[in-house]
Amino acid sequence: MSNNTNKTNQNPQAHGIEDPVFAVPTKLPPNQGIHTIQVNAAREMFATTVRARGPPPTLISTTRPIDSKEPPVNNLGTFLPPNASRVSSKATPVSKPVHNQHQHNHEREIENLNIQVPAKNHNDSKCTNPQCNHCGTVIIPSPVASFPLEETPSISIGDWEIYTTKKPILNSDEIDYYTDILNLPLPEMIFGHNKVEIVNRSKNFKFNFNTIDSLKLVENQKDEIKEVLKVAHSEKWFESRLDKTEDVKEVLKPYDWTYATNYKGSTNLEFQPSEEIQIPLNKLKQPDPILFFDDMVLFEDELADNGISLLNVKIRVMPERLLILSRFFLRVDNVIFKIKDTRVFVEFKENLVIRSYKEQEAKYSDILVKVNPMSGDPRACLRDQNWIATKLPIIKEENEFIRLE
Repeated sequence: MSNNTNKTNQNPQAHGIEDPVFAVPTKLPPNQGIHTIQVNAAREMFATTVRARGPPPTLISTTRPIDSKEPPVNNLGTFLPPNASRVSSKATPVSKPVHNQHQHNHEREIENLNIQVPAKNHNDSKCTNPQCNHCGTVIIPSPVASFPLEETPSISIGDWEIYTTKKPILNSDEIDYYTDILNLPLPEMIFGHNKVEIVNRSKNFKFNFNTIDSLKLVENQKDEIKEVLKVAHSEKWFESRLDKTEDVKEVLKPYDWTYATNYKGSTNLEFQPSEEIQIPLNKLKQPDPILFFDDMVLFEDELADNGISLLNVKIRVMPERLLILSRFFLRVDNVIFKIKDTRVFVEFKENLVIRSYKEQEAKYSDILVKVNPMSGDPRACLRDQNWIATKLPIIKEENEFIRLE
């Protein structure tokens, strides 16, 4: 009886009501076409891909006028350690500016910093990072199909010069050359010419992150490889390399097949260890305008489909300081997670350079149990570097500095 009552209530025609919108058809059509949720998922995936290929979003604070030369605010929380809180700032599109009575003072502060785009000692190569005519932000363009395939954006603030270089992966001749030099098979994707460099010529200071120097430290760790990494995955990986490199057994030495490197950057001066001088997180949390930003991969290897080994570098430059994050991320499926972060902080006016190094590590199973089983794709978290960084315990930390005189 109750079933009949429910059916009657659900059908408006049973009460003499004609409702063409919600009327239940007498015969349901066959299940054809694509479900709405599938279409929406495809659109989101496409939008994510498009956003990843373009420059970072340019949002500005509500206090920025449309005719101001001040670049937009862009808080990059991934530069900060996992335990650092992020700054929440309201932002509006450029089409809806709000004027502020303090705008002129801020403009004068930025102008007094002697900012030049490209950098004042930029070489003869073409600089493809023009400033936006609308807001003055340095634009890091998407890769362009031109020859040679190279991006060399730069900027200088006072005596400090910042350069980044992006090129395609190494060709076969270059791979053979560096394989002989490094005595190990190179990662599947190696951007051997990519580099982030900061220079202060008046203080004779140079510092950079580059691919080849990072791989030189892989061999030095061959005696430190833990037993947990000597698994069947390494044999599969080695066999996959035998098909690509002739006589590879004759040139290879024992080494960490996961390319785990404790590379902290290359410099011509020596850092001094210090527990007191650390990167001032309070300054990095300020909503300072981002004058320059770049993000690049140095090398990547999928470990014969058993995980991933990735080294990438990000840099952001503000009017008074800059921050570089070099992150080595390792995931060996069902075995281990590793993250090795190197952060380099430069305070321009003080000529102070601070370098912070941190290692995190845990077994794969220890992190897997922390994933929310109710999430749509539980293993998606295991591919998220930032999420993993918040779950891994810290096993080593170092702080160093250089004060240029």
